[in-house]
Amino acid sequence: MDRKKLFSAFKIIFSIGLGVYLTWYLFDKMTTEDIAVFKKTIRNANPWYIFLSLLLAFVSYLSRAYRWGLTLHPVGYYSTLKNQYHSLMIGYLVNMTIPRAGEFTRSLMLKRSDNIPIAGSFGTIVTERIIDMLILLTISFLSIFLNKAEAYTIISDLKDGFFGTTQNTENTDGSGYIWLGAGLVILMTVIFLNKKIRSKILGFLQSLKEGLLSIFKVNKIGSYILHTFLIWGSYLIMFALPFWAIDATAEVPISGMFLAFIFGAVGISFTNGGMGAYPLLIGITTAYYINAAGGPDALAVGNALGMVIWATQTIFLILLGLISLVLMPRKYNTDEKS
Repeated sequence: MDRKKLFSAFKIIFSIGLGVYLTWYLFDKMTTEDIAVFKKTIRNANPWYIFLSLLLAFVSYLSRAYRWGLTLHPVGYYSTLKNQYHSLMIGYLVNMTIPRAGEFTRSLMLKRSDNIPIAGSFGTIVTERIIDMLILLTISFLSIFLNKAEAYTIISDLKDGFFGTTQNTENTDGSGYIWLGAGLVILMTVIFLNKKIRSKILGFLQSLKEGLLSIFKVNKIGSYILHTFLIWGSYLIMFALPFWAIDATAEVPISGMFLAFIFGAVGISFTNGGMGAYPLLIGITTAYYINAAGGPDALAVGNALGMVIWATQTIFLILLGLISLVLMPRKYNTDEKS
């Protein structure tokens, strides 16, 4: 096995291992009584709110698939909504096992079904990710700015829980910034001097150019903006619905739900599909607000909520991904081109 494959295997194993550890950590922090409350909370969750949450998830997937087509068409690439949707869901499914491989898989699926060049469609996906990242950063900034004290306390609780309480957390001499700057300079120097690395980076950027610029060529810009709002509106509402499905979390303020949404999004980047990290971060964030309201068994209830959101959405996504894997056309067919 060459170094590239070995490194890819290591990333997968490490991500899964971290997810398993964080899942164990979540349960290890709870007492026997907490686990009993955890199970009871899940059993008593209102299933109709969960169903509505999954329905909105499906709406967001369809909307994202349609929006993708809006950036493909202006640069001369045509597919059907069906193929775009199946490609999207297969990409999500792959991301559950191989982190960050889903985007390339989406392009590969459209290449197989509609003969769309991988580089071109991948460029539109990168543009999509940039726009979504800007939206997520905006939501994050507003949520943390409007809830600075709560966010600081939750982050401190996370730090103390994983690393222990430290007496001196300030870096007064600025050495951390010096080492960070030095590391960046060394990295950029290596890239500049290594012709092979430099040519690969430049070639990759050039291949993405057409797809990246597709956003400026969208003919139905109003429709693109509408679907962007629909996607993110669905995300936020489908995340809030499970809060209302559980009596103990129904009174968590909207600002608290936004913070939990942000911390949960961070958790997804840690492990495959957010395994362990996503329910843990949502649980800790929710427990803070339950404690503040004087509610009992805060940690157990928060963890139960986090697990409900993660487990239902993950199982639903895997199910849809497997269905798309079966239904996705395997060979380019000119009759499906539109």
